Amino acid sequence: MAKMRDLGRLLAAEQNHGIATALRDDVARATAWLQNQPPGPAALFLADTHLFAIWLLACWQNGRYVILPGDATPATTQHLQLRGALLLGDFSGAARRDCPQEGLVAALRICPDSQPAVEVFTSGTTGAPISIVKALHQLNAEVQVLDKVFGASLPCDLEFHSTVSHQHLYGLLFCILWPLVRGQQALASLVTYPEELLVNTHDYVLISSPAFLKRLPSELPWPIPSRCRQIFSSGGPLPASAALKARECLGASVTEIYGSSETGGIARRNDPAADWTVQPGVEVRLEENGCLAVRSAFLPDTNWFVTADRARLTDGGFVLAGRDDRIVKIEEKRISLTALETALQAHEWISEVRVVPLEGSRLVLAAVAVLSPTGQAALSSKGKFALSQALRTALAGEFERVALPRRWRFVSHLPVNPMGKTTDLALVELFTAKQNLPLVIQQHATATGIALQLELKPELACFDGHFPNLPILPGVAQLEWAVHFGCTLLGAPTEFQGMDAIKFQQIIRPGSQIELVLDYLPAKQQLQFRYQSASGQHSSGRIRLGEPSA
Repeated sequence: MAKMRDLGRLLAAEQNHGIATALRDDVARATAWLQNQPPGPAALFLADTHLFAIWLLACWQNGRYVILPGDATPATTQHLQLRGALLLGDFSGAARRDCPQEGLVAALRICPDSQPAVEVFTSGTTGAPISIVKALHQLNAEVQVLDKVFGASLPCDLEFHSTVSHQHLYGLLFCILWPLVRGQQALASLVTYPEELLVNTHDYVLISSPAFLKRLPSELPWPIPSRCRQIFSSGGPLPASAALKARECLGASVTEIYGSSETGGIARRNDPAADWTVQPGVEVRLEENGCLAVRSAFLPDTNWFVTADRARLTDGGFVLAGRDDRIVKIEEKRISLTALETALQAHEWISEVRVVPLEGSRLVLAAVAVLSPTGQAALSSKGKFALSQALRTALAGEFERVALPRRWRFVSHLPVNPMGKTTDLALVELFTAKQNLPLVIQQHATATGIALQLELKPELACFDGHFPNLPILPGVAQLEWAVHFGCTLLGAPTEFQGMDAIKFQQIIRPGSQIELVLDYLPAKQQLQFRYQSASGQHSSGRIRLGEPSA
């Protein structure tokens, strides 16, 4: 393994300490271009990891603070413009995307490690974005620890593949900064579909999340022996069944990383049933309320940061015991949503579950559950109403009647946002949205729009009567969904003005999981869509949208 480089010396002239000459020259030219731009922060959104790294390092070299938004939608773009940010990358109207091919190539030195380096965003559990600023010394401390813990087992000729976005801290550290300081020949490449992992001809590391690993299809012809040497997962707890499936499909163990955008990585484990092992240089303690507090060089100062996770300290580290901030009051009674979820999770019918409060004429609780194979069999034989009543009865011995969930949704996967988080907002929408909309089980930003993984439940109203003996998804429903998600997620205008090049190539059946890719072009007021799956493209077209007339 090559000697670990310091993040602050990536741009040093000495070859044994710096990055590759070609990349360093690209950074120098980008830096020279930035010197002629108005001062202020830069907003960077780029799917291409190589270009992303060039502009990130150039901004730091130029002394610019870099904002890393989770998407490049018109609403986000407008917000960044109001902040006076220089737009770089895949934004509509960006000042620059590609690296300049001409310009002065001079000796470089990265910005001081004490000044703010990046601003990232996390959604937490509510869905509202929270801004977090990181200085270079915090980022450097964490990549040094990553290589200290994992680097010895990972040769430098390994490829890095990622299913997570480098616009967020986990992806930034694992897919960009760690490969850079390791001296990787290439940064992580983005993987959208599990099928893309079948064609690897080189050994690789997979940077992933529970949302992706839980959906690995066992029926794919996974190569034996596998090229995968290590899997990392973060963003939420990984079920034991998903860890087992990942090992069976990819032939490698999964290392979970526990932490947050605020704290950086706190601990790791290689088995979902094991205690969490604290990362080197990280201190942990318990507060009086049982919440875990941490202190490390990944934080902005030496103060203790108190998390919202309750824990129990062990000889090997700690065990998490649920969130502390998930208490609701119904009819003057305090109810722990975490306790309800823990009790439901212990039931043989339940694989995963989340409980959320629903506002209305009265506050009630609702449960969104992923059923185990035993639970699926019970649903088929008993039906949804009987199944939910049986679960309520199972809870009745431990909880008061007012605490029992009154509404239920049984889904194949919990919905997650681009950061891999299951937010309360997404769960509530399963009960408040029209039942003619599909379940969004995952979404991620693209250069000009968004990609949504959709689950088409058979009970969707659009399948009724179309057709009685062979239900398929109507074309008009596909258009309606494209417009709905384009308007709500991308900020497209709401007035339908026409459509072009509409093609329906393959039918879509109930129970399918498909991807809807949307690209919104504001200059043309055009929403481009395509529905696709592992079997190919199902439909595509362009929808013209405008502002409602007065």
